[in-house]
Amino acid sequence: MKVPSESRHLARLRRWVTRPVFALACLAGVPGLDGGADAQERVEFAHRGVTLLSLPPGPPADYDVPVMGADEAVDKIRAALDLLLDNSPYSADALKTLKDSGRVVIAYLPNFPEQDAATWGAMLAAFVPDLLTKAPGSGGTKDFPVVVGRYIVKWKTEELAVVLAHELLGHGRQHLLGRLESMSLRDRECEASLYEEMARQHLGLDKHSEVAVTFRRAMEWRWCAPFKEYLTQHAPETMALWNALDPDVRRLHAAFEDYLRASGVR
Repeated sequence: MKVPSESRHLARLRRWVTRPVFALACLAGVPGLDGGADAQERVEFAHRGVTLLSLPPGPPADYDVPVMGADEAVDKIRAALDLLLDNSPYSADALKTLKDSGRVVIAYLPNFPEQDAATWGAMLAAFVPDLLTKAPGSGGTKDFPVVVGRYIVKWKTEELAVVLAHELLGHGRQHLLGRLESMSLRDRECEASLYEEMARQHLGLDKHSEVAVTFRRAMEWRWCAPFKEYLTQHAPETMALWNALDPDVRRLHAAFEDYLRASGVR
């Protein structure tokens, strides 16, 4: 996802999910959630331990793109999830950890994002930890909700799959460990991008495509820049990992944990 700044990003998401049309009416039906949306206006079912939701648009709006229907959107998300889990053991293991720790929900909301794609900073998908209403007696169980918007759901299935790896597995793990908000924006996106990179490798996506090159440049030179600076000073032998078309993500993840500890993030 693209965000204008760390504080604005979190503030916008919190404002957005507190709107009744989304947080209550649209998310009715998930166990433990409040609201009263008509069940006939909503598609919802469990798939591989994940709750998939697709909600109707909120108040009438002039969208800049045709909005995908609920059934089609859920089918697309299900196909992307299957593709990811069937081809990426690393992703499947990460998702199992989340499912063992709480509810995992992927919700398609046609009204997301608020602005059109031409607006700088538009978010195509987002991990929103405060999206769901806590179920009675859930105690310390955490939720792992991802919102999929009207643009990304139309992308190729494999591209949607790697975005799910980024948002759900990358940011979900940060939330599981209680460090999502204590990390800097760049560190959050760097770690999540490593999950996306591994998924891109496992799915065999073209590393020379425009999308892949744009992703790799953003990961290395924007989001992971502080991490790479740390490696240059404290683990220079690992810098060679970045030279590979398919870098060793497991080694980079291990080095990233060292980097976070050195930065005072647990």
